[in-house]
Amino acid sequence: MNVSRVLRADGVLVLTLDEPERRNPLGLAVRQALAAHLAEAEADDAVHAVVLTGAGGHFSAGGDIRDQTERSIAAHRARMGQIRELIGRMVRYAKPLVAAVEGWAVGGGFALALACPTVVAARDARFVAGFTKIGLIPDMGLLATLPARVGPGTARRILLGNAPLEAEQAHGLGIVDSVADPGGAVETAAALALEEASGAPLPRQFVLSYFASVVDAALDYEHGVQPILLNSADAAEGRAAFFEKRPARFKGR
Repeated sequence: MNVSRVLRADGVLVLTLDEPERRNPLGLAVRQALAAHLAEAEADDAVHAVVLTGAGGHFSAGGDIRDQTERSIAAHRARMGQIRELIGRMVRYAKPLVAAVEGWAVGGGFALALACPTVVAARDARFVAGFTKIGLIPDMGLLATLPARVGPGTARRILLGNAPLEAEQAHGLGIVDSVADPGGAVETAAALALEEASGAPLPRQFVLSYFASVVDAALDYEHGVQPILLNSADAAEGRAAFFEKRPARFKGR
């Protein structure tokens, strides 16, 4: 199963990206399963809050590059539409939604974590954007969620420089809200989620909805641009370089 769920006795639903042998990539099936679980949890009165994490000591290695083959623009846009619906739900989720990051959160994994209104990271966690290394723009809302936390200048350096960020550095920048001991991210995330769940739900939802409008604009931009880039020669070169473990040779087309 690519996403597993455990409802704890305290009402925290733990959703786990569950393909540890591949560091939990975010292919279409995973995104669809995650969207279904989140929709179900939102309507379930037994669920007070949701924690999103990854199996096997890592959050997620990002988009499934094996699934990023050349398709028609219409097919790519349909897939980007599914991303828009998933992230749009997450950034305005009706219940507390907290990412619990252990190990690596790369590319789409980084973006998925930041789509959660609260982020907890283990001290040995690492974050990296990585999109431009494979000829793509950041997607899954990262063009909005990252600058909302760190400002546009710092976000630009992170997105274009692709330097890994350690958890403490990410915490200092505001990317991470709380740092936990290795192996303890889920428990810390659950405690924060339950604390937030004790507050008034309606004002919380209106606050999230206000901030989500910027993310909506980024998702619309991705929907128009990323399908074109996915079919570009540079994206094909980026995928080849990734699999061949060599530097990409981009030509701007």
